[in-house]
Amino acid sequence: MAFIKSFSFLNCSNSSYGKNGEKQFLSDSETLENNFLTMVYRKENFNYPKFFKMDSASKAGFLCAELIKDGFPEDKNNFSVIMMNNFSSSETDKNFEKTISDTENYYPSPSIFVYTLPNIMTGEICIRHGFKGESSFYVFEKFLPEEFVNIVGDSLEFCGYALAGWSESGENSALKSVVFLVSKTSESEKIFDKETVEKIYKQC
Repeated sequence: MAFIKSFSFLNCSNSSYGKNGEKQFLSDSETLENNFLTMVYRKENFNYPKFFKMDSASKAGFLCAELIKDGFPEDKNNFSVIMMNNFSSSETDKNFEKTISDTENYYPSPSIFVYTLPNIMTGEICIRHGFKGESSFYVFEKFLPEEFVNIVGDSLEFCGYALAGWSESGENSALKSVVFLVSKTSESEKIFDKETVEKIYKQC
């Protein structure tokens, strides 16, 4: 059995974010001229300049991890990072294609190309926090709570903690991310099971 120590979320469609059920909203004036993810970064006073080089998916994963980093254990070797989404790296793929589609103005961008790998999100989180355990990334058509819980549960057979999250992009490309800090020890009353995960996902 595993337990949810904490969780965080971002929802670009309604300009909300937060952790452990506490929801904050950015005003229209705050997001009108700025990217939502960048505004969350600035509002929370995070300090990691590399953030601005990331693609949107990596920024979302990074921010969700930052929001709950206070609960991270000291043992960085006993920690896995597992992320999933429904769009792989499609946004970055399109941006990179623009740099190579015109044969007369051909300028492949290495800084964009690196984010055409969806698992760069887990890499960014591991580098930021020094995690040295398992790191994996999955792509599914939609959020599958039972599959999500099973995959994370398998990882917890070999480590004490897992940072596990799901991101999705809808028809209007509005990004939604939910990330859980999961532990094998009962550090909270929230059991990491299908029903609890699905309830939290729907509330975010």
